[in-house]
Amino acid sequence: MSTSSAAQVQPLPGDRIRVLRVIARLNVGGPALHTVLLTERLPHDRYESRLVTGSPEAAEGDYLELHGLAPERLVRIPALGRELDAARDATALAQLVRLMRRVRPHVVHTHTAKAGTLGRIAAILARVPVRVHTFHGHVFDGYFSPAKTRAFLAVERALARRTQRILTVSDHVRDELLGLGIGRAGQVKVVPL
Repeated sequence: MSTSSAAQVQPLPGDRIRVLRVIARLNVGGPALHTVLLTERLPHDRYESRLVTGSPEAAEGDYLELHGLAPERLVRIPALGRELDAARDATALAQLVRLMRRVRPHVVHTHTAKAGTLGRIAAILARVPVRVHTFHGHVFDGYFSPAKTRAFLAVERALARRTQRILTVSDHVRDELLGLGIGRAGQVKVVPL
């Protein structure tokens, strides 16, 4: 993170750093565990943490229901979900922008592809000073058609230029992203779960 970005997140004396974390859904798996733990366990005297999520699909398990956990600051945006849907995605984007303008986070931290795209675009539109994205993996190798993959890579490369820090959960994912032209070496850091 550059010095100017770090200076922008210094709260007023007595204030906490406001972090808004965005994930498309809290289905049972590593990304859900990661985001819930980060939201619940950042020191409450220094951080005000909120978690924004859509809902898991019917065939998926719901992490919050399975474990009986509910972060204190959980915000559900029903339009936010896994599948691409232009109307629902536009609704989710508008709701994220409104939420960010109301909450005024110092940091938006996104997880997973869909939430990473919509959350970072919303953060740019809402002028959030620091944007962080975590790749828990990626969908750039055989997941979509070659044309869709090229389009998603172009979007991700553009968003990486407007993201202060890109995190990966392994050296392997970091190396793959850098090989695909996503981010710069000093920008992409590995933070294992």
